[in-house]
Amino acid sequence: MILLRRRMHALVSAYTRLGRFSGAVLVARGERVLFAQGYGLASHEHDAPNTPATAFRIGSQTKMFTAIAILQLQERGSLHVHDRIERHLPGYPRGDRITLHHLLTNTSGIPDYVTTEGFTRVMGTPRTRRQLIDDFKDRPPLFEPGERMSYSNSGWILLGEVIERVSGLTYDQYLRRHVFDHLAMRHTGLDDGRQLVKDQARGYTSADGLITPAPHLDNSNQDAAGGLHSTVEDLHRCDRGRHRLLRPDSFAQLVKPHVEADGTAYGYGCAVSPGRVESGGGTIGFVSISARYDSDDLFVSVLSNIENAAFTDIEQGLTAIARGEPYELPSSRVFVTVDPAVLDRHVGRYTMQYAGRTSIMDITREGERLMAEVHGLPKTELRPMSESQYFARMKGEVELDFHPSGKAMLTWAGRGITAEREDPGQSADG
Repeated sequence: MILLRRRMHALVSAYTRLGRFSGAVLVARGERVLFAQGYGLASHEHDAPNTPATAFRIGSQTKMFTAIAILQLQERGSLHVHDRIERHLPGYPRGDRITLHHLLTNTSGIPDYVTTEGFTRVMGTPRTRRQLIDDFKDRPPLFEPGERMSYSNSGWILLGEVIERVSGLTYDQYLRRHVFDHLAMRHTGLDDGRQLVKDQARGYTSADGLITPAPHLDNSNQDAAGGLHSTVEDLHRCDRGRHRLLRPDSFAQLVKPHVEADGTAYGYGCAVSPGRVESGGGTIGFVSISARYDSDDLFVSVLSNIENAAFTDIEQGLTAIARGEPYELPSSRVFVTVDPAVLDRHVGRYTMQYAGRTSIMDITREGERLMAEVHGLPKTELRPMSESQYFARMKGEVELDFHPSGKAMLTWAGRGITAEREDPGQSADG
């Protein structure tokens, strides 16, 4: 046990020294915690260290809690996942075709408000849920409900509204009463910005060891799609108490692979593969992942307050150590100088798809730097490792390999994604 902990600490410490991690990790087998430790600072301004009790924004890990609430309400007979949403949200466009199941599986065809071009300009402004819904409800649908999957935060905002209307409680009140208090998750909740959250980390970005505060994102813009904060300890409590929250048939619905897109099978608010259930999140200033492996009752959680941390690599390394499998310690990247004329070859607009959702990435040159802006995320620098290979930090670590064909092959937080340039035949100077 001591050797195992030493190996886990050595792994995470190596990422921390390289500026590739700040946060907290926990590894448990059943009730027994094998390893739990904080790394880096929760607040650089106050020199406050991260610990396993530090609260981090967990982004889209929120979605699994939203799904749990819907399934609980189904158990009580208040709704059914195959209800058409017009029953609970009268007047919503196409509400006679869209079901709660479509929202839970990202198959509604409703466009994702987060990936719109102007989101980063308004994300720091407080907005009501009604304002969020008004932002996307009249946008043209991407496809007919149930036709395919396209990851959409918009559907989860609607689910938050359904929870409130059906239960008579606010979204935060419902989860606190029926989930968090039930499992003694005392450091988990929805930050409304009006109260101080004890021991909550601040979000940052990291480059060459330089830590910079992340742009402000008002939490109202995430709501039931990504607004919760939690700790690795609380998420372990949730993992152990999951069968106390839902009946076996409801839990089976939660983790069933309902749909698949781009190599990812999706349940209700979680990615599923044989023997593994993953809940991941990325938001401004934070990334996170919690994974459960049923075959050996293993749970691994990694929460980071560096938006571009190597969180998936750390989860995979900790899992390998716990299972006695091979793993590698991280190494530093070497960056080079590239002629601006070479950078110009990569300039353009690219489209890419993950979990069925199409995203736009604009690549521009600013002086001697190549910049990338994925709609919904702040602009970031692409740092050259060669004339064709580049590294970026945005919701995890990203490596890009530009091909002469106009494609860019991305490895984003451990996942392979292809980006197609819209004008591959046109040179940068027109």
